[in-house]
Amino acid sequence: MTDEGAYDWSQFHLRMYYLAPLADVFRRFATARGLESFFIYAAEHTSAEGAQRAPDEVVQAGDRYHWQYVHDYAHPGEFLRVEKDQLVAFTFGSMQVQIAFQQVGEAVEVHLHQTGCALVDPARAWQHLNCRSCWIYFLTNLRSVLAGGDDLRDFDHPLWNDSVSIGFDVAAGPGVARARR
Repeated sequence: MTDEGAYDWSQFHLRMYYLAPLADVFRRFATARGLESFFIYAAEHTSAEGAQRAPDEVVQAGDRYHWQYVHDYAHPGEFLRVEKDQLVAFTFGSMQVQIAFQQVGEAVEVHLHQTGCALVDPARAWQHLNCRSCWIYFLTNLRSVLAGGDDLRDFDHPLWNDSVSIGFDVAAGPGVARARR
């Protein structure tokens, strides 16, 4: 909420807790192999100089990425800030995502903060509501994976877990599900 009490559509915060070692949770967000375990189908990371990072190599500020999702969607971006076991920040389209890690008792708190969301629809709904629901899906998937459970992404039927369709499509109108491709 802003000082005037109006909702701030330009950003959102999410918190999730994981019963796993801090270093492991951090590496899930800071390496290609980690991201591929719950979020990205294929992650390629390159240094600012253009050298390919190994799948288990922790990214650095200035590194570039190319992420391909389970469904037919991919995008490039850049890692803006990386602090070992504390923080990973990256561009996400026209937005930015910062993920902070903190030990809280037995658990690791992951605090995701996405900023730069559009303020006018339809981009506002897409960037705020859809991204928020997608992050909740993937953060929940990480909980399952870290607990030794299933990876909830459906590799056999990629449209079933198309992160684009679990969100909100303002063009479809209220209460109307997004049409399948």
